Amino acid sequence: MDMITIAMNIAKNIEKGVKPLIGWEKGTEIVKIGADGTPTKRIDLIAEDIAINSIEKQCSAILISEEIGHKQIGDNPKYVIVLDPIDGTYNALNDIPIYSVSIAICKLNDRNIDELTINDLEVGVVRNISTGEVYFAKKGSGAFVFKNNIQKRIYTSKITNLSDASVGVFAYGLTTNTLDFIKDRRVKRIRIFGSAALELCFVARGSLDAFINVNETTRLCDIAGGFVVLKEAGGIISDRDGRIINMPLNINAKNSFICSNDKLHKKFVSIFGNKWKLKPTKFGIVSRADKKEAIELVYEIINYLDSKNIDYELEQDIYNKIYNTNNNNIENKDKYLMKDVSEISHMISIGGDGTVLRTSRIVEGNEIPIITVNKGTVGFLAEFDVEGIFDIIEDIINGDYEIEKRTKCSGHIKYKDNNQKTLPSALNELVITTKSPAKMIQFEVYVNGNFVEEIRADGLIISTPTGSTAYSLSAGGPIVEPQVDGFVIVPICPFKLFSRPIVVNGSSEIKIKIIKKETLVAVDGTIEGELKKGDEIILRKSDSYTYFVKGRNFYETLRKLSVIDGGAR
Repeated sequence: MDMITIAMNIAKNIEKGVKPLIGWEKGTEIVKIGADGTPTKRIDLIAEDIAINSIEKQCSAILISEEIGHKQIGDNPKYVIVLDPIDGTYNALNDIPIYSVSIAICKLNDRNIDELTINDLEVGVVRNISTGEVYFAKKGSGAFVFKNNIQKRIYTSKITNLSDASVGVFAYGLTTNTLDFIKDRRVKRIRIFGSAALELCFVARGSLDAFINVNETTRLCDIAGGFVVLKEAGGIISDRDGRIINMPLNINAKNSFICSNDKLHKKFVSIFGNKWKLKPTKFGIVSRADKKEAIELVYEIINYLDSKNIDYELEQDIYNKIYNTNNNNIENKDKYLMKDVSEISHMISIGGDGTVLRTSRIVEGNEIPIITVNKGTVGFLAEFDVEGIFDIIEDIINGDYEIEKRTKCSGHIKYKDNNQKTLPSALNELVITTKSPAKMIQFEVYVNGNFVEEIRADGLIISTPTGSTAYSLSAGGPIVEPQVDGFVIVPICPFKLFSRPIVVNGSSEIKIKIIKKETLVAVDGTIEGELKKGDEIILRKSDSYTYFVKGRNFYETLRKLSVIDGGAR
């Protein structure tokens, strides 16, 4: 008898035995503490007994189950069976039609069970007990759903944007990180079903785009069956830091997990974990190409990466300066030209703040940390001096470094004829300024649909926390720590002295409506459009962040650049 048949029979027998018990009052009684340390309800124990009887009639095996722990069934066990007899017990007892039996199997092949991990499982079956719908997969053969006597192959979704994604969240012990994710409305919808095995299968068939639990509370039996199905459907499953899950086949094994399609997976890891604990695969280099010292540093970094056998690619301008000007005879030099930024794991930015802003635009939408090296005039965004660059590259190679996540502002222009133009995300600020020198513009400011004030001024700055020490500071705005979840609205030379800077919550929607005069819109110093009377700009927090490899302390930077007093303590 093959493993798929064994698993299907067990699942069918459990469904047959459990269905009459749905809504049974005594089914909720706690009869003992299971082997996994959680309470066992009567209905769980009945389902497990049915499974044991079913296995005894079909094969010899080592059973791993939440209630009984590890149990050998028969002599000379041939298989290992990982079972969750009812995944979603609360749903079952309250007749909520999302509960399942989850089974995963592999051959023992004379191996010690202590040597096996979840990745050795060969077959997964998850049966929705309330509907009879069955998900199943065999390693190397694809994943399928069987419903109404029709078998259909399933695949994960092709959604690539967080804003379009539907996400399942593990319901217990929601972290602050997860609650902030929900509050910020980063995705289209959040779903909490309460049956991990089924939710993994929903991701496998594309009904959900991701399923996450960032706590170390996911148990082997919770996900084993769905794990096999999702992998065969093309899903990516890792812990919250992006490391491939390799749980031992042990009742006490627990882990965090993030599962999704390959396009969304990196985005979720960047939100909930630290994927950069993994070894860098390829550095990208962006640099000023008009400064001799910056070009010389690029040469030094290239030689250093070569000595470490780490690949690199160069942004077009610095590539032209290095490989087209001085090295025309190098073979296959095109391999050093940056073509697909998504293949880059870490980016090095050499220059001033302008170079950092340009680098941020290059990596837009990709979770690529930037190592900023000051070779510019001000260097407010530069975390490292030239002397420290090789030490931090070595730290990155060894995984010994921190990432700082910076909020960006995004939005669009809504013209009075209802046409729209999407604006690039701003790392520093978006500026609305007069088109004619010495001419004030007039506009209205709204926050979350609430009218704030009408302002006459030379312009308006909407600054991120990162940009609070840039143009916003010069215009009288406050200094804001980079980690603060908010934006600063700063009038530029307002006509009324009581028009003051306002700090708003990071989840706010900001609307600026032009009342008089033509204006220009600049994002991080680049002109992006013109506005006329009646046009509006709608802004809110960007779906993506800019990530920096953390260097000097924020207040150290302020003192170094004399923004705050750097005198003796």
